[in-house]
Amino acid sequence: MQRKMFIVLVCAALALMMALAGCSPAGQSGQSQNGSSGSQTTQGGNGGTPAKPVKLTYLDPLPSPERTALMQDLLKRFHDQNPNIEVEYQSVPWDQASKKWLAMGASGTLPDVVSIDDTSMTGLAAAGYIENLQPYYDKWSQTGNLTEASKLSRNKYKGNVYAIPDGFGLQGLFVRTDWFKELNLEPKIETWDDYFDLAKKLTDPAKGRYGISFRGGANGILRAMEYVVNAVHTDSWFEKDGKSILYRPEAAAAFKKFYSVYLDGYAPKESINWGFNEMVQGFMNGQAGILNQTPEVIVTADKNMKPGTWTVLPMPKASDGKRYMTWGYTAGYAMSAKSQNKAEAWKLIEFLSSPEINLEYCKKFSAIPIYKKNMDDPFFKQGPIAGYAASLADANIVYSTPPSYLTELPNFSGTYAVQETQKYLTGAQSLDDTVKHLADFLTQAQQKYMKENPQ
Repeated sequence: MQRKMFIVLVCAALALMMALAGCSPAGQSGQSQNGSSGSQTTQGGNGGTPAKPVKLTYLDPLPSPERTALMQDLLKRFHDQNPNIEVEYQSVPWDQASKKWLAMGASGTLPDVVSIDDTSMTGLAAAGYIENLQPYYDKWSQTGNLTEASKLSRNKYKGNVYAIPDGFGLQGLFVRTDWFKELNLEPKIETWDDYFDLAKKLTDPAKGRYGISFRGGANGILRAMEYVVNAVHTDSWFEKDGKSILYRPEAAAAFKKFYSVYLDGYAPKESINWGFNEMVQGFMNGQAGILNQTPEVIVTADKNMKPGTWTVLPMPKASDGKRYMTWGYTAGYAMSAKSQNKAEAWKLIEFLSSPEINLEYCKKFSAIPIYKKNMDDPFFKQGPIAGYAASLADANIVYSTPPSYLTELPNFSGTYAVQETQKYLTGAQSLDDTVKHLADFLTQAQQKYMKENPQ
């Protein structure tokens, strides 16, 4: 009897030891992809303090001395708040970023957290390279504080959030306030009709002055289509059947009106070949009074123009009172689907996306904040950046964007459309033929995409 009791006691002790061993912190026996100990289960649930030190990697596609310094400082501050989470900073030049993301995704080596632009997000999500953040987003305490632009941004795939925007860039109208003052005009452009009217009023060939800094070279078609969607009151370049909206008579009329700025002499003659750099220079050197561009030009204008001679206005409203605009985040935060430390990766994204850090980040890089409260900061209420902030604060803004998912788009905007529009502008081709050629190209690409990607 005593022998049996002894055996029972020994078995009970062994069972207790095994149970206690099973209660040790999860993940201590596994290794992460970067060699650190994994910690998929953490104290405090989603985003809690890791039970054991974790090492994350972060990839920045926009390295510059200023940005790198700020991002490294932010990662250090995150580590100070979370001593058990170390973050390694990595970077890749922007012109190599897209290929790098795809290559790392395919090889399963994409860093835990990566900054990606909105034109690349869909492809990375579709390939399964980045994590579906919707479960984290649904529990995030800041969702109710986001701006409408943040909620409408191109950060979703099949209805689920895959990236958290870092800040927004969008088009705005740089204007020569000194020219407006000379002509006793108020520096104000409310509608597209105002835009075309001022193109004429600001033009004075005798002084070498023209209303519009026109982009006739690469990507100039994007600005033309920006006006077309406003004139047609649509958020897409296509009909539901995949046909280009340029087949519509009213769209063709809008196309003609946009390019009349050049044909009527309200833009420098040489601007038929202008790209980004030339049109910016045309504005700063006094050739043109209105420039349609993004916030990064503010820094350039600040360095090269006298204070008080220029500012930025919101993009014009369409005749229905809405602004049909393209905007996007500069490099939103996404998570690798292969990350072995997803709770900690989300914790880093939460930190970088917090109201305080977002405000600091956006003020440093002239981006538009993702939070309503941050838009009230005096920085965004004055000076050139105020024009951009006013656009995204408008409740009547409509998100309208180029079809960046089309693999043919770079060739269309960079080469084909340039050739076609220049034929029209030089009189070598009719308006009807030009619009048809462009519409045919876009329709073929869109319908091919729809066939290959049925909804």
